[in-house]
Amino acid sequence: MSYLSVLLADDEVLTRLDLREHLTKEGHVVCAEAGNGLDVLELAKLTNPDIALLDIKMPGLDGIEVANQLRLMGIPTVLMTAYYQPTFINRAEKVGVYGYLNKPIRQQDIIPSLHIAYGRWKEMQKLSREIDLIKKKMEYQKKVERAKGIYALEHGISELEAHNAILRISMSHRKPLFCVCDEIIRKG
Repeated sequence: MSYLSVLLADDEVLTRLDLREHLTKEGHVVCAEAGNGLDVLELAKLTNPDIALLDIKMPGLDGIEVANQLRLMGIPTVLMTAYYQPTFINRAEKVGVYGYLNKPIRQQDIIPSLHIAYGRWKEMQKLSREIDLIKKKMEYQKKVERAKGIYALEHGISELEAHNAILRISMSHRKPLFCVCDEIIRKG
């Protein structure tokens, strides 16, 4: 189990103190602490934590609003709260919070929640990259198919012959296939 750098935010100083003590005792690094939502965003920019542990009710911006901003910065969030009404849970779910701890928080729940949340976030990042790669491959394939169709029509040949001709052009001019396809599409 790897150690995490944690941005800790709660408007109650004693709660922050207890959480910091527990996290550091378990080997994690509390890279920054804040008592209000606006400070969390500034500290996140400065410290780039692995994960944020936030109270929902804070001055400035509440924890859910902050979690939404942190998500855009690529920082996963676990929320802490004494409020477990459906409205809070629904809002947290909509902004992509990765964990939700009810107060009073039992110390034995903190570390597992942070690690599971961080693991889920990393998995989502991996899936997002894979989806982006698949989208690029699909766009590339569409471009090749379109160029083949244009080239086949222009030269009165089959798409297979057009594909082979485009490959020959690519190799003879030492240009990437997608560049040759772009040129054919622009001219067509």
